[in-house]
Amino acid sequence: MNVTLKMMGFVAILLVGVVLGLQTAERGIHKVSGLPEQQPQTFYIKKMDKGQMEIAVMGKQVQANPQEMVNYVSKLGLSVGSYVKSGTKTAVDWISQMFQP
Repeated sequence: MNVTLKMMGFVAILLVGVVLGLQTAERGIHKVSGLPEQQPQTFYIKKMDKGQMEIAVMGKQVQANPQEMVNYVSKLGLSVGSYVKSGTKTAVDWISQMFQP
């Protein structure tokens, strides 16, 4: 009986700890991403008329043409991709030279 009572107390303490941990985690998520009723404040996109988009980054509103944004983003992505590709090729070549006789 003594062991059973200790075990039940231990399980009760663990359950209270889990509930408190979940509540703390939920509060932390709301601090980072905002409350569910609010729009995200860090970044959101809203479509306007005539192909225009309204973009808010950190609360600042920007209107942009999607064609210009796609070109800018694609150019940026291609340049980052080429840097990663050349860096990886250089690293693999350097490592493979170590194992050559």
